[in-house]
Amino acid sequence: MTPPRVAILTVTTNAADHIPEYAAAVARLSYPQLEIWVADNNSADGTPGLLRELLPQAHIVGNARNLGFTGACNRILRELLAAEHPPDYVLFLNDDTEPEPDLVERLLALADERTLVAPKTYLAGRPGILDDAVGTFDWTRGRWRERTFGRPERPADAYPHAVEVANLSCLLVPLRCFQAVGLLDDAFFVYYDDTDFCRRAREAGFRILYQPTAVVYHRKGATIGGQTTPFGVYYLTRNRPYLLRKHVSRPRFALFLAYFLAARAVRTALWALRGRWDLCRATWWGLWDFARGAMGPGRMAR
Repeated sequence: MTPPRVAILTVTTNAADHIPEYAAAVARLSYPQLEIWVADNNSADGTPGLLRELLPQAHIVGNARNLGFTGACNRILRELLAAEHPPDYVLFLNDDTEPEPDLVERLLALADERTLVAPKTYLAGRPGILDDAVGTFDWTRGRWRERTFGRPERPADAYPHAVEVANLSCLLVPLRCFQAVGLLDDAFFVYYDDTDFCRRAREAGFRILYQPTAVVYHRKGATIGGQTTPFGVYYLTRNRPYLLRKHVSRPRFALFLAYFLAARAVRTALWALRGRWDLCRATWWGLWDFARGAMGPGRMAR
């Protein structure tokens, strides 16, 4: 039986400071039927050249402008879907991750045409501490209900199990899933696109499994600076109500919105007391742009 073909999909934006570690880890992957696709969002720091040197077998697709995570992924996904010999699976893999050499084999052990598989993800440099790779989502408050971020491993983390939501920092997806539910929603640009995609996949009858023997290390925030930056605050504030409005009933969205606006008011007041007016402005702009339907790249795209 021919092993399934897997295409790694990575997005880069000015990643030269950490791309050597990613490239070295990807080069050590032991799975034979592997393609590497990288969409570069108009990096100005030499990232594409570094990748061509470190991963000469990779397909590097340069974007003339920053298409965000969603737009860059979708450009590659369209090429893969239209290929004469498309891969069987797409493996999302962030450029600030370092996978173990047997990652792909371990993920494929649980995968099939109706099953997405997420690995166990550790925070790089923090032995035994997990990243928020999988969990459950609270569709009333629009936030994780239970997630693994920042906590030590528990006995339950050693066993495969079904999950509701998985992070696209590393997720194996059968190509059939994109044919069934479509591509990533470009309205997000970045943040919450994975929650939306997982919800659509599960509603279409796909399942998501957690595979603890597949291991990735994640330098969280290395790609876009983290969530407590003006960039992160803007997109998180703008996209969260968009996600909820897209998936829940009007009464439930109204309940969420009341909670969300109150929580944002408290958060911005605390930031103001600390002199973080940049984060206050990012919050206000995020709310304003959601209200007027200004989705996609938005005012913080760089």
